[in-house]
Amino acid sequence: MFGINYKSGPILFSFFLVACTAAEVQHSKLKKENSSSTIPYYPLNDVNDLDRLLEDIGDARIVMLGESTHGTSEYYQWRAAITKKLIQEKGFDIIAVEGDWADSYKINQFINGPPADSSAAVDVLKQYDRWPQHMWGNYEMARLVEWLNGYNQGRKPDSKIGFYGLDLYSFWEWAEQDQTAGDSCIRTVVSRIREKFSPYHNDALRYADSIRKSKPDSHILTEQLWEAVQNYLGTSIPVDESRFVLQQHALLALNGERYFRIMVTNRVQSWNLRDSYMAETIKRLLQFRGKNSKALIWLHNGHAGDANYSNMGSAGFTSVGAILRKQFGRAGVYSAAFGTNKGSVLAGYYWNGIPQKQVVLPAKGGSWENTLHQLSPENKIVLSREIKNNDSLKKWIEFRSIGAAYSGAAVYGQSIIPQRFDAFLFIDSTTALHPIPR
Repeated sequence: MFGINYKSGPILFSFFLVACTAAEVQHSKLKKENSSSTIPYYPLNDVNDLDRLLEDIGDARIVMLGESTHGTSEYYQWRAAITKKLIQEKGFDIIAVEGDWADSYKINQFINGPPADSSAAVDVLKQYDRWPQHMWGNYEMARLVEWLNGYNQGRKPDSKIGFYGLDLYSFWEWAEQDQTAGDSCIRTVVSRIREKFSPYHNDALRYADSIRKSKPDSHILTEQLWEAVQNYLGTSIPVDESRFVLQQHALLALNGERYFRIMVTNRVQSWNLRDSYMAETIKRLLQFRGKNSKALIWLHNGHAGDANYSNMGSAGFTSVGAILRKQFGRAGVYSAAFGTNKGSVLAGYYWNGIPQKQVVLPAKGGSWENTLHQLSPENKIVLSREIKNNDSLKKWIEFRSIGAAYSGAAVYGQSIIPQRFDAFLFIDSTTALHPIPR
């Protein structure tokens, strides 16, 4: 019944060729769409271009703004622009930075104080007196601090923006100030802490070095302080600001001393303790500020991203981003990273070295930054949800990191970018931060 018609052979053969060609074209198209040369992005030229990023942020309660270096001007400028928009358009009221608590709290008092001009903003930032001072004591930050001071004028106390520090390095600096909070037991322990740690001149690394040599029993005092404050205030988050600050001082001293004690023997544990403390402080600030509060976090990409999707995670390290994602869910935490192809950066050649303008060489071939540069030499926003199904990016790719100490040799780790971050803001060519002179 279905005999072969030999005369139709050429037609069938032609149809077969067309079908094969169409399949190859479709396969080729799919392959192209899943290649690094077709990464979708949005131009990043002016503040209006950030609207696409804010749309992607959605209803996240925590937004983490990372940076691949600690000394790049454009990162501060763009993070300030994002911060202003999130404050004005989405009601964010907390800014927390990878800086010392005591110095940052002075900024908090400044922006919540009377109207001030740009010179006053510069002066208050000079109070960041621990290296690297330039990380927060710079003119880019001064412009944002002045704006925050102006924005807070006339606003109700519970709607003013707060500014706080997350780091552990100056864990006893607050004890050098006049202490009138708490009971006599707390004041006695604070006095002993001040006496015990003052010889180290607010240099926690010097304290860590002393642990290598003599193993001092300073941890007994910080543990006593935490116990005394808990007995005085209880374990819940205080609603009164002075009590909250007192509790935070005790928590900072407890974790800070532990961090530098552990640092000399176990780098992974000390890193994880530091990031856990920063994440806990963010959580505490949200509780203190109320159920409608929202937090903006400024810190390095290594802390902002999810360490589970980097070689850090495979080595046992966690991150602030990973901890908060677990606690608040993916929808509640948004992590945006910054990176560059080339330019200059402000950094010391070694820890405690004089900050200098240094060259950032073009990104290593095959790295994430090089891929974005090869895509086009323009500034851009890449949204992870638009590239997460790209097979060429579902793999480990090299990713650059530069710290406050830098001698020309950047560190390249490996990451699955669409999973580690929710967005990547790429500045093709960057310039060094502008420090406030000392």
